[in-house]
Amino acid sequence: MRRILFAILVFASWTILVLWAADVEWSEPLSPAAQRRFAGDEFAAVFGTGSADDGVLKVVSPASDFTSLQSLNPTDLDAYQFQTLRYRFADFPRTLELSLVFRTADDADAVAISLPWPGNATRTFDLRQVPEWRGRIVEIGFAQFPVAQLVPPPRGFKPFEIVEAGLWSPSWRGDVLALWTDWFGAWPWTQRSVHALGRDTDTPRALSLVVCVAIAVGVAILCAALILGWRGRQLMMQSALVAGMGWIVLDATWQAGLWGRLQTTRAVYADLSWPERERTVGDADIADAADKVRALLRNEPREARILVDAGSGYELLRLVWHLLPRNVADYQYAASLGAALPEGCLIVFFHTDDWRTKPYWRHLLKHSEHLAAADSIHGDSFEDESVTVFRFRHGR
Repeated sequence: MRRILFAILVFASWTILVLWAADVEWSEPLSPAAQRRFAGDEFAAVFGTGSADDGVLKVVSPASDFTSLQSLNPTDLDAYQFQTLRYRFADFPRTLELSLVFRTADDADAVAISLPWPGNATRTFDLRQVPEWRGRIVEIGFAQFPVAQLVPPPRGFKPFEIVEAGLWSPSWRGDVLALWTDWFGAWPWTQRSVHALGRDTDTPRALSLVVCVAIAVGVAILCAALILGWRGRQLMMQSALVAGMGWIVLDATWQAGLWGRLQTTRAVYADLSWPERERTVGDADIADAADKVRALLRNEPREARILVDAGSGYELLRLVWHLLPRNVADYQYAASLGAALPEGCLIVFFHTDDWRTKPYWRHLLKHSEHLAAADSIHGDSFEDESVTVFRFRHGR
């Protein structure tokens, strides 16, 4: 009887834990009271091209910027009434990210929300925590773009199909399914870390799986101590076993995430030779900028100090990487050390207007020697003047 009571109590506790993690409102019905279903062929291609075929929309090519968008204009769609999104695609490639795009009657600007990779199954997403999801929805759709920072844009798109989408009113079933998708759905590197201990804040996230597994393990151990009478060495041994089982669950989830990201990498690089792989990068614009800088500095000594400043941390680190093995470093870090800049060091600006707008840079650079004529730096690849190089002269 004790074992039966233990099993019932653990099952009930874990059920309550899942409902709590799913943020279920106890007043909600078990199943959605209202549903809106949109067949795939109800969507129309806005960017890219697509054709309706037997109830689905076949998306066959992207726009010129390698992105695609499909949308529809629903009637009488109240965001408060429908707060759970359901979507199903077919043959959706690993090399693309997916976003929900919608527009409200009160705001003409479109809002984009990142979604888990759909695969070939039906996925669920909770829209309750999206602040912009309110009022009357006048347009809704899906956008796709190459996985950021990993997939070269020209290699990202492959044809796929929108099978169907739908919206549910709040329900226990929808909340739990959204939790399942959040925990076990495939997220790209840019949206979720492999360890899943933290959460990004740009889109809603469910309670961390790590926290829930830790609580579930603790509940099981506590129930065993109180009901089964585990004590001393037995409690220690059995607790280690339960904790190990919890860790296996987490590790299997993380390994599944790694496997999905590995499939993305394979889809890009598997059919390329090693020389082709070396030049195939997700940030081709940064690699091209590095090539231009390297060509510009071809007559500089190999030990010449190069300091890089960029518009974002990612661009900065990747430009430093592409410039290796030159003697290159982060300008902001070098400046934070408090020491004077090395005499004759080279300062590279990439996608930043700091040197044009900040008074201290204007004061510094008006006394600096420009390394080369502008037309040799800003060729066809740099029409936006994304790269500028200066040589620093101390005391001039």
